[in-house]
Amino acid sequence: MLMFWRGRHKQEAKGKPPASALSPIPPQPGSDKTPLAAPRQRWANGKSAKPRHRNSIRRQLLSTMVGLTVGLVVTLTAIELMLQQQSLETELSKRIDLMKANLVERGTAMSNLMLTQVENDVAAFNFSHITENLHNTIKESPLLAYGILMNSEGVAFVHTSHPELQQETLQDASSRYALAQQVLTHREYPALNVTEFILPIHFGSKQWGVLRLGFTMEELQKEIARSQADIAATTSNMIASTATIALIFVLIGSGIVLVISTALSRPLVRLTGSVKELARGNFDLAMQLLDENAVSKQARFKADGEIGELAHSFMEMANEIRQSHYKLAEYNRNLEEKVKERTQELELANEKLKELDQMKTNFLSTVSHELRTPLTSVMGFARILQKKFESTLFPPLSQNEDKKVQKAMRQVMENAQIIVDEGERLTTLINDVLDLAKMEAGRVDWNMRELHIEDIIDRAIAATSALVAHKPVQLRKNFAADLPPFEGDRDRLIQVVINLISNAVKFTDEGDVTCRAMANGNELVVSVTDSGCGIKPEDQPLVFEKFKQVGDTLTDKPKGTGLGLPICKEIIEHHGGRLWLESELNVGSTFLFSLPLRQAHAGDTTVMTQDGEAINLVWHTSQEALASALQTGLAQMADMGKQTAHSVLIIDDDMNIRQFLRQELSAENYDVREASSGTEGLAMVAAQQPGLILLDVKMPHLNGFEVAARLHTNPATLHIPIILHTVAEDKLLAEQLGIDCYLTKPARDLELLEAVHNLLKTHTQKRILVFLGDSDKHHWAESLANYGYQVKLAEDAEQGIGWAATFAPHLVIADAKLAADNHLLHRLRVDLGLDRTFFTLLDDTPTS
Repeated sequence: MLMFWRGRHKQEAKGKPPASALSPIPPQPGSDKTPLAAPRQRWANGKSAKPRHRNSIRRQLLSTMVGLTVGLVVTLTAIELMLQQQSLETELSKRIDLMKANLVERGTAMSNLMLTQVENDVAAFNFSHITENLHNTIKESPLLAYGILMNSEGVAFVHTSHPELQQETLQDASSRYALAQQVLTHREYPALNVTEFILPIHFGSKQWGVLRLGFTMEELQKEIARSQADIAATTSNMIASTATIALIFVLIGSGIVLVISTALSRPLVRLTGSVKELARGNFDLAMQLLDENAVSKQARFKADGEIGELAHSFMEMANEIRQSHYKLAEYNRNLEEKVKERTQELELANEKLKELDQMKTNFLSTVSHELRTPLTSVMGFARILQKKFESTLFPPLSQNEDKKVQKAMRQVMENAQIIVDEGERLTTLINDVLDLAKMEAGRVDWNMRELHIEDIIDRAIAATSALVAHKPVQLRKNFAADLPPFEGDRDRLIQVVINLISNAVKFTDEGDVTCRAMANGNELVVSVTDSGCGIKPEDQPLVFEKFKQVGDTLTDKPKGTGLGLPICKEIIEHHGGRLWLESELNVGSTFLFSLPLRQAHAGDTTVMTQDGEAINLVWHTSQEALASALQTGLAQMADMGKQTAHSVLIIDDDMNIRQFLRQELSAENYDVREASSGTEGLAMVAAQQPGLILLDVKMPHLNGFEVAARLHTNPATLHIPIILHTVAEDKLLAEQLGIDCYLTKPARDLELLEAVHNLLKTHTQKRILVFLGDSDKHHWAESLANYGYQVKLAEDAEQGIGWAATFAPHLVIADAKLAADNHLLHRLRVDLGLDRTFFTLLDDTPTS
């Protein structure tokens, strides 16, 4: 009871205060019509705002008084109970010791009384008399429970509680202990609730044995239980009285505190209300709540001491805030009007700028088109005049030796050439303006297709070779090996490289202009480096601005409109790349641009993974090996048809993943096999074809994409459905490799089982196109048809290529020489865009 009371006291001491003391007072929203209300409104609606819990002084004092009273009473009571319990427990211990001593005294007297008689009977070997005396004594004395007479060898001659043990040798621990005693000894056995007295029995000068008398301790235990009950009753009475006293103290203290707190809290409540009204912007009401001279006695504010001084200071602060509020409100009204006016002006100016920009674009486009028509006529007729002069007029005049005639002829030819040159220059300028206008208007037609950067740079160098014909400048190129193809507009990109080379040659009096190209991650980077004058750091930001040219226009006399580089920038950015500049004054400049690389073929017959690994889509084999593989596969398919369970092969280097998949599939009665690598998986497929393959990607030596490619380039395994179960995010490549299903680890079990079930249930007919020249094509067609493939036989390469465009085969089987002679792989994969087609090439001629 005492421990229970202590625990409850601790729980109350640590418990929460009354619910009324924690009730939140929600913040009052400010008025939207006043500037002072805005910060409070933002606080109330802000994400970081938290509700503030505030207790009144009355509740705080009341809670404190109740807590102190209860704590004091409980503490004193706990100390008193602890001391009282210690006293009662000491008294109980003394009483127990006294009762045990009494029991020992009585047992000793009775034992000594019986010892002499037992020794005499033992000497006379009258054991029946001993037994009779013991039974009679047990009946007469409620303290005696049993008697055991043993000789020194442990043989029990008398055993009152267990007669069946008489004449038996006792080997238990208590018997061995009793035989070892030489004098009168007593020993307690709590489990039996007895105290045993051991009396050594002597026969002559020797110890014959012992007499063991067991005295019950039931009376002692009953007395102990009664004493403990008295202690518990005393403790309960003290707890009840203490609780009554504590309740009385709490009631009296609460009444006193209530009276005191009411007197203290009334002016504070009025002051708090005034603060709230001031926060809402109600200045007059805030002042009225603290008015000490109000007409009504109830409305009059009364406070002395520190609270009165606080109220007076608050009144002064409220007056100052009211004045500031009026000034701020007036300032805000003026500011809002000005901001509104400026906003309207900016909107009108912005609309005018948009209109002017559109008018400029339309004007440039229209003027450029209008100028090109007469310019075309001027250029045409100028060239006609040149031809007429050279072919018709000048040959007869050339026979005239008159120097004036010869000089006039030269001047006419030079003037005609100037007209043609300037016309071409004017055409270039107009084209630049037209290109810029079309790009800004979004009306450019882009011809995007697969390109090679080497071809782009070669054509640009060829187009600009005339610029260095009369200058000590040498054009160079430097390409990295095996640059990947990319998608782009061929003519536009040639225009970019020509412009960069032209600028480099223009500002290089002597030295080199070098074009470089290299792959950098997922980008193709092209640079044009010159050894010219360089560009000042402050001029470099102006290079790519429209209608801006670097240098002094009076001394350098630059040619052009300043649109070349801005147009190049627009073209490169449309391709998803960027154009930038690196330059050092008097050293040279480097203009660079990047083009994104799509993950496509690294060559005509490979695809690239995200890790940069090339997956080959071509399998080279012989006709005999292919025929053997097809025959073996058909035999395995026949065996699979006899099996009752579908076969699933798991290829994954993670043992835990394989175990998980095996458990899931085995539970659905699938015949599951496992392979820990791609090489092992291909060997198991060759030995026994499965009905379906669960394939991982990230595996050492041979990844999952390579395994899929090898399976799909072999017509004997093309039909096996593949589920890609991987953490790799390359779904586009998986689709390109003909994967039937793509699951991202960890796949849900229902999703996995549904995918396996659907693929095993559904048969997708694969399409195969055969190019085998004069060999026995019909034999191959029959063999492939047995697999369930849809087969087409091409009589020649051109017929097969024509069919491929509409047939879209999954696999092409062709003679290697025939494919090489007709560029079959490139024409199918690149020209026709069959980037999801695999190839089996037969490298030898058929055997007779």
